[in-house]
Amino acid sequence: KKPPRPPNAFILYRRSKQQAIVAANEGISNNEVSKQVGEMWHKEPLEEKMKFQRQADAAKLEHMRKYPEYKYR
Repeated sequence: KKPPRPPNAFILYRRSKQQAIVAANEGISNNEVSKQVGEMWHKEPLEEKMKFQRQADAAKLEHMRKYPEYKYR
């Protein structure tokens, strides 16, 4: 079994927002959640995006530590 890819900043942002969107919009599809999160991401200020970028960088370092031989293919 191959290791998963490390999450990027948008993926971490989406994970943090998904539950609130689903709770506010009962029966919403995953596709619609993605559209809403994408719009929210584009409207976020740079500071908020950088917060998630730092989290993604930390996740990438942890991923490199756990899977030193990993190469995306």
